[in-house]
Amino acid sequence: MVVVHGISGSTQYLLDGLKPVDGRSLGTFEDIHHFYSNYTGILTETEAAVNAQLDERIAGLSDTEVQLDTRIQEGIARRTAEVDTEIAELRTKSDNAANILARWGYTVKCWIAVSLRSRHITRPFNALKSELCGVQNERAMLILKRAELVNKECGNIIANHAFIADNLSFYIGAIGEEAVITALSRLPDEYHLFNDVNLRFHPPIHWREMNDYIKSSQIDHIVVGPTGLFVVETKNWKFSDIEKKSDKLVYQVRRSSLALWYYLRKNYARNDVPKTRNVIVSVQGCRPGQRLDPHIDITTPNRLCEYITTRANTLPTGAVDRLVAVIGRAV
Repeated sequence: MVVVHGISGSTQYLLDGLKPVDGRSLGTFEDIHHFYSNYTGILTETEAAVNAQLDERIAGLSDTEVQLDTRIQEGIARRTAEVDTEIAELRTKSDNAANILARWGYTVKCWIAVSLRSRHITRPFNALKSELCGVQNERAMLILKRAELVNKECGNIIANHAFIADNLSFYIGAIGEEAVITALSRLPDEYHLFNDVNLRFHPPIHWREMNDYIKSSQIDHIVVGPTGLFVVETKNWKFSDIEKKSDKLVYQVRRSSLALWYYLRKNYARNDVPKTRNVIVSVQGCRPGQRLDPHIDITTPNRLCEYITTRANTLPTGAVDRLVAVIGRAV
């Protein structure tokens, strides 16, 4: 199987802009495609799951509230009996005191105990009351803000769907690029596939023919193997658009090919730069043998491997390894 370097550029762009769903990041185009294709169901399931979690949490808080209130009421009743017993004993001791001094002492103690009766009864349960208040407040908040909490949990789902819809061209492009990557994955082991190769030039290179300056160039796929060096541009366009936009396509492919030649030239003598073969892969079909110009072929994903492997070998193993090392620095 071909050695793959990097992933689809359109897929990477989408992954970089998407937020985690249910605590899990979308990591592959299959994840993106499943999410976008099943958005309504995912949103409905998530809303139901969040509501169920809230119901469970509210019910749990209600049970905790009842338990805490019961502990407080039972504790206060028990503590009331204890404090009242202590006051009654002080009154009895005051009534039965042997002398006025002892009576006066017990009377003062009784008066203090009566004055602090309420405090002595309730103080041991202040922490439980505080805990109960917290539970009641949390339960009330969950009930009051249920809709807001559901929307917050579903926010990433809604935002992701909007992001893909706003960047539908990247989604369509990713479908095409992933189809091409899948097709090229069937190449033999001695081939290397580079996806989303970005070349940058400082200073910009001058394309004299077009009087254009190239600061950067993004190439969908580059294939390196015994049969040569291939620049692959993927288009998931309508068949008719391939011809309608042929001038734009020719310009794009020739620009990419020139940029790659300049990049390789830094590592090769001028006359030793490997020859590049340019091919556009039309995901939605093309005519057999169709070309946009003498140096740009057009094929489809299911014929791409044959297009590459049936050519004469032009690169020995050492030359392939050298190209792989050079291009690998740009990925």
